[in-house]
Amino acid sequence: MSGTIHHDRTQSPGNEPQPFVLINSFTPKPGKLDELAALLEAARDSFSEKISGFHGGRIYRDVDGSSALLIGVFETEDHYESWTTTDLFASYRAQILPLIESMGQSRIEARNARKTAHRRTPERTRDDMDACAS
Repeated sequence: MSGTIHHDRTQSPGNEPQPFVLINSFTPKPGKLDELAALLEAARDSFSEKISGFHGGRIYRDVDGSSALLIGVFETEDHYESWTTTDLFASYRAQILPLIESMGQSRIEARNARKTAHRRTPERTRDDMDACAS
C-alpha cells in the first residue's frame, strides 16, 4: 500500500487528518469468548507492521462473558477501508465468523468524537457481516 494517498471523507478538506476509531462489538457463540479474544489479540499484535495506517487497538471482554469489544485506531477512515480490501483481512474475517453469533460496528472521528456511522443488528447473518466487511 505504499505510495497510496489517503483522504478521510469524514473530515473537512484542508484540515490535518485526525485518527479514526473503529469499535466492533462481538457476541461470541457459547463457550467461544476465550478463543475469540485470543484471536483478536494475536491479530492485533501481528497486524501492527502489516497494515498501513493502523495505530493499534484494545480488546475488552464484558464482565459477564457475553461479549467482546475491539477498538482499533487508524490514521484515517480510508486507511481502514483499504485494509478491508486485502487478502489478509479476508483471512482474518474468515477466522472470526465461526466464533460469533453477531456483531456491531461504530465508526468515530477521534478529534471531536462525532459518530460517522453506526451499525448494530442483534442477529446478523454471515452474509450481512461479509457485506459490512468487518
